Amino acid sequence: MARNDAFDFIVIGAGSAGATVAGRLAEDGKHSVLLIEAGPKDDHIHIRMPAALGMPLMSTRFNWYYHTEPEPNLGGRRVYEARGRALGGSSSINGLNWVRGNPWDYDNWAALGLAGWSYTDVLPYFKRAETFDKGASQYRGGGGPMRVETCPADHALFQIFLQAGVQAGYAMADDHNAFRQEGIHVTQRNTHGGVRWNTARAYLHEAGPRPNLTVRTGTRVTRIEFAGARAVRVHAVSHGATVAFEVGREVVVSGGTINSPQILMLSGIGDADHLRSIAIPLTHHLPGVGRGLKDHMSGTVQSACKEGVSLARQLGRLGRLKVGLEWILLKQGIGTTNYFEVGAFIRTEDSIKVPNMQIEFIPMLGNLHHGGVEIGDGFQYYFNLLRPTSEGRVWIDSADPMAAPKFVFNYLTTEQDRRHAVASIKVLRDLIAQQAWASIRTTEITPGAGVRTDGEILGALVADIAGTNYHPCRSCRMGTDDLAVTDAAGRVRGLDNIRVVDASIMPEIVSGNLNAPTIMIAEKLSDSLLGKPPLPPEPAPYYRA
Repeated sequence: MARNDAFDFIVIGAGSAGATVAGRLAEDGKHSVLLIEAGPKDDHIHIRMPAALGMPLMSTRFNWYYHTEPEPNLGGRRVYEARGRALGGSSSINGLNWVRGNPWDYDNWAALGLAGWSYTDVLPYFKRAETFDKGASQYRGGGGPMRVETCPADHALFQIFLQAGVQAGYAMADDHNAFRQEGIHVTQRNTHGGVRWNTARAYLHEAGPRPNLTVRTGTRVTRIEFAGARAVRVHAVSHGATVAFEVGREVVVSGGTINSPQILMLSGIGDADHLRSIAIPLTHHLPGVGRGLKDHMSGTVQSACKEGVSLARQLGRLGRLKVGLEWILLKQGIGTTNYFEVGAFIRTEDSIKVPNMQIEFIPMLGNLHHGGVEIGDGFQYYFNLLRPTSEGRVWIDSADPMAAPKFVFNYLTTEQDRRHAVASIKVLRDLIAQQAWASIRTTEITPGAGVRTDGEILGALVADIAGTNYHPCRSCRMGTDDLAVTDAAGRVRGLDNIRVVDASIMPEIVSGNLNAPTIMIAEKLSDSLLGKPPLPPEPAPYYRA
């Protein structure tokens, strides 16, 4: 077994959180940092070209390509869950939407007993992370590593989407990441110069070589070794060889919501009875590891439209060749789109004060298959349940570190989630019924015209419509109760020098896509790791109905 010199900080996982943490820890040159990534580099065209986002989603090259265990409330279906496995992690394969969540989410975190996580506390870290194309303001950052651009939304169907939203009575939100999230909006995305701007580019590549930062791709962590309560060594397999790295100060687990609890369990951290049943020696009894898993359940309403109107007409075989050449040579054209250029945040019930439903939209029909994407004329409205009450879990059933972790989301377990899901389908149908679509839409494909009653809609969701929006979180959550895994600084409770820093520590799921909040968490906890005082709070008002 090869053994490397000690590093002050060892960061496990180079995703949305891990690349951010490693970049910040190495920034001042005072500390040696090792960043370990199981996947390859992020220099492939399918990662760099925004419009190619469907390819890594449907490939195992840059993707763990996980599936849930049979979902008990979806007729036993196993739901596909893409998770990034490359430098940049899921920021290298996601839909590129930059959404912070609702400011209320973070005030709610603070109300759960997590001091330092209110909106006024996290706003400065959101701002520090970004360079917004419309400039710095009370709400927005102007000099951060993550590039945030406002989508052009110039395709005819994007404009019809916006018109239909206004006709249905929803307000336009000028910036859904500022004062008002609720309403119809033009999306913001992580692109710059026509290229995907993932965390690897933002926090690693753009900074240039740093002699104190070592990045090892193709290296899979198998366990963390402890002496008492202190992490002393990280064991891994790197390109077929067994290696170990000595821990100088701290280990940061940033494997993501599915893999971080797996790494803890493989290291003997978890429920004692469970670990004993799979012959893993106990390091520390922490029964909440893997518990409380949540995700934004998603569903869709698909409509056919008049031939030649949707984006599909430009993406035939010859069209894709033209798109590729235009992007390769000029970094212009359709190759720069992430497709999700417009969206909305909606309340389905008047009693709710912040949006409980997110809408995403693409101006074509797109069915993802392993290794490819099948497209057609039409358009799709997606909904996400923003604050589900159903909970799942992550576990392992083997001491084999190469075995995939097990997980289940338990979608639609609660009456509230079922009610909100049915209401969301009705909202989408109402939007498509607006006058703006009258000359474009033809027939509803999914769920289909014959699906009308609440029971029929719920049945269609259960049968084949409901799935994931790829936003798992909360499996190593911060908190103060007995099932909390980490404290408000991401430290694993009861151990000395190990933290979890990624979406798994969210105490509650946030109202929007998870990439931006995960980067914010990594920015904030990087200061904590370095012993720096937190950035001063920045009070800012925000809209509630």
